[in-house]
Amino acid sequence: MESELIKRCIKEDRRAQELFYKQCYAKFIGTAYRYANGKEQAVHYFNLGFVNILLNLKQYNQDNPFDYWAKRVLINTILNELKKEKREQERVQPMEDISQYSQTSWDTEVDEVLQEKIELIREKANLLPPMTKSVFNLYAIDGYKHHEIASLLDINENTSMWHYSDAKKKLRKMLDLN
Repeated sequence: MESELIKRCIKEDRRAQELFYKQCYAKFIGTAYRYANGKEQAVHYFNLGFVNILLNLKQYNQDNPFDYWAKRVLINTILNELKKEKREQERVQPMEDISQYSQTSWDTEVDEVLQEKIELIREKANLLPPMTKSVFNLYAIDGYKHHEIASLLDINENTSMWHYSDAKKKLRKMLDLN
């Protein structure tokens, strides 16, 4: 089903692209939320990522899992947008505090207690400085390695490790786990 839909999207079938958008939205909007300051920005990030997914479908190797490939395209798009926003903010005005964003939907199989703990960590992670938040999300949530994060964010690998360590330290303090 998925491979047939992808083929139809490559042929620019508008109905297939609409269905593909809905399927991707359901799978990947949570990823966009982790990097956004709210629902509107998350949808904006997702839409930018989806356009890149759609434009690069011809390059997708169907021997590999689609979700993994598409998530990488989305995250790279978001990181590029974050870099662009950072350059613009530095040029125009100082950085503002990160606001909290809405809850994402949860897998029904996850235990309620675990859900509460995860949500609390996500809420507290939103309070981290932007670069520290990005490194934390990339490493702890999305599974990137520090050398990959360094390359994606144009920082030193040791800087990536420092941001992750700093994020853990700040989260422990916010959660009173010291």
